[in-house]
Amino acid sequence: MPTADPDDAESPASLAALWALVAVLLVALTVAAILLVRNIVGETTTPFTVGDVPRDSPLYPRSTPRPVGVLHLAGSGSNIPLTRALADSFHARHPDAHVVVFDSIGDAGGVLAAYDDVIDLGLVSRPLTAHEAGLGLFVSPYARVPVVVAVHLDVPDQSLTVPELVDIYAGRKTTWRDGTPIVVLQRPRGDASHLAVASASPEFAAVNEAAFRESRWRVVDSDQAMQEALSLIPGAVGLFDLGVITLQRLPVRPLAIDDIPASEASVQSGRYPFAKDLAFVSVEEPGGLVGDLLRHVNEGDSRRMMRSSGYIPLPEDQ
Repeated sequence: MPTADPDDAESPASLAALWALVAVLLVALTVAAILLVRNIVGETTTPFTVGDVPRDSPLYPRSTPRPVGVLHLAGSGSNIPLTRALADSFHARHPDAHVVVFDSIGDAGGVLAAYDDVIDLGLVSRPLTAHEAGLGLFVSPYARVPVVVAVHLDVPDQSLTVPELVDIYAGRKTTWRDGTPIVVLQRPRGDASHLAVASASPEFAAVNEAAFRESRWRVVDSDQAMQEALSLIPGAVGLFDLGVITLQRLPVRPLAIDDIPASEASVQSGRYPFAKDLAFVSVEEPGGLVGDLLRHVNEGDSRRMMRSSGYIPLPEDQ
């Protein structure tokens, strides 16, 4: 009886190899298609924004009308606790008005979402970049907040000098005074608190940038993650907002700088070196319900609430 030629039929192993090759080709084609679409269409930078398209361009998307009596705000995580507190007090006085403050989409996200007219107000905690300033948005500062070196509650130190802070981020100072290892928590590039400290200390700016390049420290992506890490990790240190610590009664402690605690008086006098401004940005001059909200923010009760929570109301001459 003639024997079967092994080439006449596919073996199970050959079939498996063939299907594996087909699967690899399908994955490669899918990835290539995704990359092609991204290159053609582009990617949005936040859940709200549609890209940097000139407003007079026919490609500029028109936002759908938002509900009457509802304001939408989004942007920097630094602004959110205070802005939500102000929104609550505004609603208490205007029961028919509702202010929705979304979770953080970052400063850049707040600027672009305001420019794209998909929110009523963007929230920023740093100066606008040259490109952002060129978009022609209205900027309404409403609070200044000290930026503090915040630590876990078990840290025994009460104060740092600026050179000591630089040494910590450079990796030269590695323990607290009782020998506890220092755990440095860094935020991503462009974080407003790091920018505020860097603008006051070129030495810090240099070591902070070097730490990014060398991936020296743990990078914490959000304000919420930073406050959780500071409260849970023994020996932890990071840059944070005094107002958020006070307003939310966080279990972390701010250190003094050169024995000078952060306060309205020490920031205004310049003795305390680190602070940043919180602001609203809008595509047009605030009016209507947006104008009502901004007037509420500048009223006496709101300004007293800010001061009691560690913020400095802006403008300062009211």
